[in-house]
Amino acid sequence: MLVLAAAITAGFLIPPAFAAPGSETPLESGWTNPPVEARLRAYWWWLNGNVTTQAITRDLEEMKTKGFGGAVIIDANGAAQEGNSPVPHGPAFFSPEWRALYKHALAVAHRLGFQMSLNIQSGWNLGGPVVQADDASKTIAWSELRANGPAHLTIALPFPKRRDSYYRDAFVVAYHLRANPMMHRPLENWAEKALYKSLQPSSAPDTAPLFQEYPATADEEDVETREVVDISSRLGPDGKLDWDVPTGQWQILRFGWTIGPNARVSTSSDGWHGYALDVFDAGAFNRYWRGVVQPLIADAGPLAGTTLKYLHTDSWEIEGVNWTPSLPVEFKRRFGYSMIPFLPVLAGRIVNSREISDRFLEDYRKTLGDLTIEHHYKLFRNYAHRRGLLIHPESGGPHAVPIDAQRDLGWDDAPMSEFWAWSWEHRIGNTNRFFMKQPASAAHTYGHRFVFGEGFTSIGPHWQSRLADNLKPAFDKALCEGLNMLVWHAFVCSPQAMGIPGQQYFAGTHLNPNDTWWPMSAPFFAYIDRCQFLLQRGLPISDAVYYYGDHVPNFTQLRSSDPAHLGPGYDYDVITEEAVLTRLAVKNRRLVLPDGVSYHMMIIPDRDVISLPVLRKLKQLVAQGATVLGSKPARASGLKDYPQCDQQVQQLANELWGPAKASLMEHRSGKGKVITGRTGRDLLLAAGIPPDFTYVESAGIQGGNSASPARSAGQYLAGREPSGGAVSQTLYEPTGQGPGLDYIHRRDGATDIYFLAHGANEPASFHCTFRVSGKRPELWDPVSGRHWVAAAYTQANGSTTLSLDFAACGSMFVIFRNPAPAPEGDAKPNFPVLAPVEELAGPWTVSFDPRWGGPPSATFDKLESWTARADEGTKYYSGTAVYRKTFSLPANHTDKEMWIDLGDVREVAQVKLNGQSLGIVWTLPYRVDATKAIHSGANQLEVKVVNFWCNRIIGDQFLPPYKRFTQTNIRKLTQRSPLMVSGLLGPVRVLREY
Repeated sequence: MLVLAAAITAGFLIPPAFAAPGSETPLESGWTNPPVEARLRAYWWWLNGNVTTQAITRDLEEMKTKGFGGAVIIDANGAAQEGNSPVPHGPAFFSPEWRALYKHALAVAHRLGFQMSLNIQSGWNLGGPVVQADDASKTIAWSELRANGPAHLTIALPFPKRRDSYYRDAFVVAYHLRANPMMHRPLENWAEKALYKSLQPSSAPDTAPLFQEYPATADEEDVETREVVDISSRLGPDGKLDWDVPTGQWQILRFGWTIGPNARVSTSSDGWHGYALDVFDAGAFNRYWRGVVQPLIADAGPLAGTTLKYLHTDSWEIEGVNWTPSLPVEFKRRFGYSMIPFLPVLAGRIVNSREISDRFLEDYRKTLGDLTIEHHYKLFRNYAHRRGLLIHPESGGPHAVPIDAQRDLGWDDAPMSEFWAWSWEHRIGNTNRFFMKQPASAAHTYGHRFVFGEGFTSIGPHWQSRLADNLKPAFDKALCEGLNMLVWHAFVCSPQAMGIPGQQYFAGTHLNPNDTWWPMSAPFFAYIDRCQFLLQRGLPISDAVYYYGDHVPNFTQLRSSDPAHLGPGYDYDVITEEAVLTRLAVKNRRLVLPDGVSYHMMIIPDRDVISLPVLRKLKQLVAQGATVLGSKPARASGLKDYPQCDQQVQQLANELWGPAKASLMEHRSGKGKVITGRTGRDLLLAAGIPPDFTYVESAGIQGGNSASPARSAGQYLAGREPSGGAVSQTLYEPTGQGPGLDYIHRRDGATDIYFLAHGANEPASFHCTFRVSGKRPELWDPVSGRHWVAAAYTQANGSTTLSLDFAACGSMFVIFRNPAPAPEGDAKPNFPVLAPVEELAGPWTVSFDPRWGGPPSATFDKLESWTARADEGTKYYSGTAVYRKTFSLPANHTDKEMWIDLGDVREVAQVKLNGQSLGIVWTLPYRVDATKAIHSGANQLEVKVVNFWCNRIIGDQFLPPYKRFTQTNIRKLTQRSPLMVSGLLGPVRVLREY
């Protein structure tokens, strides 16, 4: 065991002035200058097509200077939603004028070395005016008629309900009604199972209702399959049925399809309104590809596959679609039986039994899920690859559409989903905000390096989302879920004629060069790029893989949902039926994937149903040494080869689990074993595999120099104090008492990379233990860009423990790569211990920019929010103000490391001391190294502080139009909107190392 001196630091997140020894490696060089593939992207909104070549050039050049690696060109509208004003219509998507702008954008991007993506339509829900009704998204429609026989019937069947006067016939079936039918309840959750209604919640929904069913009762079935008669051939083109009705009373069902509910392109620019295409129909996609996408690729010329790197479609949000004309043929090809005798199930009847009807619906939904891949996303990927392009559509929802979401994402070259910034109005709670575990698991199990995420989406705030306690912790949380490429939503291209801050989308976190803080934004983007660089390296480390079933719809939830029951300190991936069957193997008793990702065990859902092909594969894997944990299944999913399929499941289950069904058992089969009745955590601990990462909160950061505690995410709005925790921004559930840490772990060869994130609004200190030994920990601070070797740590029992201090919403990388040296006696602390030397009280001279309504000069006797000042020029000011102050230090106070701590800043600050720039701070602790600039005697301090646009826009509403300073279509901010606390709030202190 290696024991080094422990150190409890007073100055958290203040790295020592030394770095890891040795020459620069690819790790250091990429950290200092991340490659283009690690640099963040933006959803680059061409709002209603209202863009110009000048605005395009400016945006891309400004992105380059601030550290972006590219952008996703998204022509879309949405300006006027939520009560905002519309913006002028520019060139229509796909018009010659629009395509000229698109080619100009690619030319500029090529000059800048960017990687660009193209959304292949305007808006989302793929489609547009080129999509005819026959190619639109479809839903089943039916009508009913009863007839008595024997009789010859010639009658116009009633028309099913239809949309847009569109309807096509599919089948007409009839069945004999029972003389004394039993009253019964319908199938439980029938509308969700038949895909007329969406599962809830609407994003990444819980699929448990698909497996729920009321108890069966005697003689409750409406009809047996053998009694269903197909009389489709007796229906004429005029809708008249000509049929000889047999004896008895008959129920006639006329089935067809119509346009799906809300089957429209969403949020498109003017000129691109139209139907969303049928994602189950290969012909519909092929026609769109030939008509729209191929010409756009041709426009890119030699830049296709280089500068134009990816094609994209945004989230598919049309729910309640459940038909395509080829469905009966595709269904029979997959499952070997006709769906026609089961059509009454789609009209709410029970055919044969509840179980049989449910199993038919399993096959029905799975066929639709298969078609989203085979007839849409697989074609999309293959066609793109032929032209040297890649794809990153949001193919996994997260809306509750009929897909195996993770399988769809696996067919992306870069699986992509979304996460949302905190808002007091929309998507409250982490389960409604973070959808990144799903694409991350898809990437890990399908062999993809990148996990893209549309990030900082929000509805509610406008220039009100703070970096320090909203955007940063949201990004950190998404990283711990598996994100490694942020696509900022939204960066709106705003021509000069639209004024400042200009035109904006109704949602998202506003960002473009018109933002007040844009000149100081590069350090925040550098933080993002450094994190992404490290988290794109190597392979993810997880201890278990969870098989989540073969049903459709199917979604992976937030990481903390923990379906594998591993508990804190272990991570897991979710895997699909397809990946189990085609990619999973066993090596040295570990489950392995072709790309090197491996797991100690597989965990299966606690259900009595399983895919028969998966069960066969489990038998093979267990025989080769795998460990499988889960309940013993009793039947196969679906109806294929029923009832023999159930018999095969029971036989295989007996071989794997043993003949008895016990609540707690372990059964060996071949080299492996199957276990029931224990948790994944139990098994890992019993096998001597401790958690990958654990922590215990220590007594806390000691000393008097900690930064002012961050306020909760709601407090930055003046007059809006937290109420009952409703606006708390704590993102990570604690383990035990106190605020918690989240983590993610990757391994790059022999280098272990841990990212740790503290999501609470209070600083904290933790004793952290990592399942790594024999290597010396290094601390890499993505905020400052510094990294240094830890000196104070212990190693024992295959683990390394060290103390780490975190600011409010703080984060840190811990990297293990070099051998640990022998003990050296007393070790230097991992962080320097700082003590306050002087607090810089008022007065302060503060100058504002009169062009934005502020006074040229003002005296602040104390540091306070601009919104607390009496004069309206300061109260409603948005922009940069410069604080100046002279202070003196005695000679014996500048002989060691010196720091300037600004306390609290709203929102970003640039610090100069004695004419030397000390850098830009954007998150707690707002602190800069002043060692090289500070001296004894008089010192001149200058702090430039910038806030956001919110206050000036609110204040302008009290002015007549001709006196207003801002121009924007955003009207959600009103005279009653609370002002954002702004400025340098302090206390400002000089700190000195002990």
